[in-house]
Amino acid sequence: MIVCKDIVTTYGGKVIHEGANFHIKSGEIYGLLGGSGSGKTTLLKTMIFLKKPASGSVKIGGVDIWRATQEEQQNIKLQMGVMFQFGALFSNMSVLDNIAIMLKEYSKFDSSDIDEIAKMWLIKVGLKPNAMSLYPSELSGGMKKRVALARALALSPKVLFLDEPNSGLDPISARAMDRLVCELRDSLGITVVMVTHDVDSIFNILDRFLIVDNKKIAFEGDLKQALAFKDNPLKDLFLMR
Repeated sequence: MIVCKDIVTTYGGKVIHEGANFHIKSGEIYGLLGGSGSGKTTLLKTMIFLKKPASGSVKIGGVDIWRATQEEQQNIKLQMGVMFQFGALFSNMSVLDNIAIMLKEYSKFDSSDIDEIAKMWLIKVGLKPNAMSLYPSELSGGMKKRVALARALALSPKVLFLDEPNSGLDPISARAMDRLVCELRDSLGITVVMVTHDVDSIFNILDRFLIVDNKKIAFEGDLKQALAFKDNPLKDLFLMR
């Protein structure tokens, strides 16, 4: 689904990644891991048109997204959904309108159908219908995440990008989010790419992951492969259990 080759990224002249190579398979839940400041979110941004790499290529569905035509880029953007770390909900819009805005902007459905589709996604992410009239200021942290997730899914994307989906959630809510991500992947057949530092997520839901360290991809593979290494690539990031 996604192939990143020889990615070099910089900020203000400082090199963040130096020749990063990795690939993400269709239908898997793939994690971007690394210590604070390692650039895992920057890698995510290179795949969602927010950070152009200094060099290298990012191919989604075989298309080099940073060298594609404007029309090709738009088509790719419509096939991806993004949930940002803190939700990024529009504070002056209701829950329903926050979900519906993508449909209003990029679909040809009429207003009544758009509301029904938005309600469907609201329920799909585990929220009750009575939440649709609430505003972001009236939502808990977990509810904000779910509304943001519903908005990311509104256009039925092929790839779902999640930036720290469990950040700020209590352990029970975090595990519920993990289960939801798995259910969505299985029921919708989508590919999920997520930045995370959550140990339970790494152990329980990631099919494969990479670890960024010292500007390079220090490891790419699954948990079994990571644990088989004499020098466990996870040991410097997490307290292993």
